[in-house]
Amino acid sequence: MNTLTDQYSEISPEETKMSKIFYHQNWSQQLIRQIYYLLNSDLDLKEKIVDILALIGETYKIDNVVLLRIESSVCQIYNSWGVRDKNWLENFVDQQWFTLVSCSNQHQIYQVCHGEGICRESCEISHSKSLNNKSRFHCCLLSLPLYISQKFFGYLILQTEQSERSFSREEIESLEIITYQIAIAIQQNQLIEKIEKIELENKKLQSSSNHKSDYLSHVSHELRTPLAGILGFSKMLREEIYGTLNEKQKQYVNGIRISGEHLLALVNDFLDLSKIEANKEELFLETVAVEDICLAAISIVQPKANEQNLDLILKLSDQVDFCKVDQRKIKQILINLLSNAIKFTEKGSVTLQVEKIDCLLTFCVIDTGIGIKEEDQKKLFQPFQQIHSNLSRKHKGTGLGLALSRKLAQLHEGNLTLKSEYGKGSCFTLELPL
Repeated sequence: MNTLTDQYSEISPEETKMSKIFYHQNWSQQLIRQIYYLLNSDLDLKEKIVDILALIGETYKIDNVVLLRIESSVCQIYNSWGVRDKNWLENFVDQQWFTLVSCSNQHQIYQVCHGEGICRESCEISHSKSLNNKSRFHCCLLSLPLYISQKFFGYLILQTEQSERSFSREEIESLEIITYQIAIAIQQNQLIEKIEKIELENKKLQSSSNHKSDYLSHVSHELRTPLAGILGFSKMLREEIYGTLNEKQKQYVNGIRISGEHLLALVNDFLDLSKIEANKEELFLETVAVEDICLAAISIVQPKANEQNLDLILKLSDQVDFCKVDQRKIKQILINLLSNAIKFTEKGSVTLQVEKIDCLLTFCVIDTGIGIKEEDQKKLFQPFQQIHSNLSRKHKGTGLGLALSRKLAQLHEGNLTLKSEYGKGSCFTLELPL
């Protein structure tokens, strides 16, 4: 029987080569698996990178591993392992590594041993001539490019003073996989940093918005008190409690009343809107008859409709009876919609039509007015946006009514929508979940 030595001597060089490849595949897989587990650990990214570079250095038995970041032609040492002297590292990058990569503008894989440049077969450039004269370059150096989202990031550099050392194709391919894993880790960290930055900005914006809403709410409260006084005094003067007024004085007093009421409506809408945006508006839900809400809203706008000789119609479906809502807020929405419809309708009618459609209770305010252009419809629900027309100049508005109405509808988990044809009329629909 042949001895083990005899058996081994009978193995052909091809078999020996194959066994080396299988051996390399085995330990490279183990290394990649270790790096994978490391990247999925709870460690900080910088710690992960240092540990990965250490694994590479110890596994490949080399002196130094450096991760370089290159941005706008500026070279920065992102992290390193095995390097004890920072000055040496900086000199190594400036004098030896930069000499190598400066031979080409392309981001390629480079390996240099004994001062001779070796590129992969897929690369056309050879650097042996340009490096042969650099007598101080006596080490083995491997440089691999790193890409993040197909954008060049920098290089992973492996360096050892053992100038007879060289990296096989299998080793380089394994290191390419590792650089890919490092790139994924850096990209994830960049995304996390962006998310954290966005969240911080959102918190600042939310805080700023809350402060603004609190300030506006405070100012609105402060304005309501003197306005109430102005309206009270103008009412007493108009009723001539303290003496008669001539026609000119009555005209001025009436102007004070109209301006005061307009300003008070603006303040009230502003206050409600700021409360909603600050999430301080509360709903007081109660079960009420839908007909009662509709009649209450119509009774308030009826005088204005009569003044303009408009028919104000209520169409209530037989299926509609009760709903659970904040009665005051729904009434406020309907008054806003009906008032706007009357304001922009010179002749014809304004109809409030209430129906049950699937799981929704719908309030449709339909008018035969001037209608709204398509380009104006997009900005209609924004605060302080008003349609420019002869009627809008004739009737003053706050520019907050529709924005506030939609906010109040959304507060009920509903919505406020619009369908309109210019010159033929509009239909505003308040949808509330049953």
